Amino acid sequence: MTAKWKEISAYTGRPVEEDAPTNFAGAGSAVDMNPTGMSKKKKKALIDARSKSYKTHRAKLEAKRAKRAEQKSSFSKKVIETVDEFNRESLIAEDNVDVLRSIVKTKGMKPLKFSDGTMKVDLTTASTMIQVLDKVNADNKAKLTRMINGKKGQFTAAAKAVFKMVK
Repeated sequence: MTAKWKEISAYTGRPVEEDAPTNFAGAGSAVDMNPTGMSKKKKKALIDARSKSYKTHRAKLEAKRAKRAEQKSSFSKKVIETVDEFNRESLIAEDNVDVLRSIVKTKGMKPLKFSDGTMKVDLTTASTMIQVLDKVNADNKAKLTRMINGKKGQFTAAAKAVFKMVK
């Protein structure tokens, strides 16, 4: 024997009459009231490898794969090209004139190594020093090169003298 239950209002004590179930939000309301609260995911149909649609799909996949491989190779080429721009070569190089030329070439600051320490040199200073060094005669060029490769004080004195010549 099955028992029949009636829902009774706690306030009035009379049976509750419902028009619609409690999880009904109205026809066409697009409100999902399933127990989990999540909408059901539609299963994607599998593509048959023998069909024409799969062949076009495979061609698209292969094209994208080739494009990614090309991007990776171009990125690695750029990395290899820029590896020589690290500051290690300025610490290895004995001649600060070469480092000044590399500063002008890469358009960035690099440290110069002196007998009493290191000092960073900017693009403007390096460019001006190289321009003057290329235009002076052989005797002055030798003196200026000795000052550039000497100590920090000698380099700053040479830079001040070069900027005075330019102005």
